Amino acid sequence: SLSRTVSHLKMEGFLSAWRGASPTIIRWLPSQYIVLFLKDYISAVIPSCKKQDGYGKYFANKVGSGAATGVINALIWAYPLDVVRQQLATKNTHTWRNAVSSVYNAHGLRGFYRGFMMDAPGLMIFRGVQLGGWDLVKDHYGSSWNEKTRVDRFMHGQVISLMGSVMSYPWDTVRRNLISCDQNGSYSEVYRSGVATAGGLRRFLYAGFSARVLSSVVNGALLEGFDEWKRTA
Repeated sequence: SLSRTVSHLKMEGFLSAWRGASPTIIRWLPSQYIVLFLKDYISAVIPSCKKQDGYGKYFANKVGSGAATGVINALIWAYPLDVVRQQLATKNTHTWRNAVSSVYNAHGLRGFYRGFMMDAPGLMIFRGVQLGGWDLVKDHYGSSWNEKTRVDRFMHGQVISLMGSVMSYPWDTVRRNLISCDQNGSYSEVYRSGVATAGGLRRFLYAGFSARVLSSVVNGALLEGFDEWKRTA
């Protein structure tokens, strides 16, 4: 909430809001390019489906390619950097070396993928809805899609991305809490503890969601910007 954010900044200082920014910067932009190019590659490799083949199969094809893209990107690039980012942001480890050493000493190499089994379903949901939904919307409009303004296309992309965030955020909440936990707690233990501490299921699963919404404004721009680049390339 806003009051907790203000309280944190008063105690930790204004610059504490940027803890963990360096791995975020290194992770974020390459991750978006990997996701967008990988989505096109996967879509070209797997057999294509049309609405005439059955809407269920057509829908699964679009969403499934987006879901696979999200998981592959996390495995090869994004997830270990996100673990380091969270270590820097929440554990007061001030250097990359300390953050990496802390994770490795506590959990070994698998520590850089700690919580991944909880994050994978969330990634599949978010990228499946975001990327698959983007393709579904473009197919729905057909040739009239290119007649829409950039603002219209951006808003479509933003709404689709927001839907993905709403559906996937609870998985990410449990993952973040598991990574922050110093002990080797199980998913169920982290879940029960989080619900009890937050004072309810919804409060726990969607804690900090407003900040996610504000930080995700760029999603629609990425989808439309990448398509615009392909149209003009």
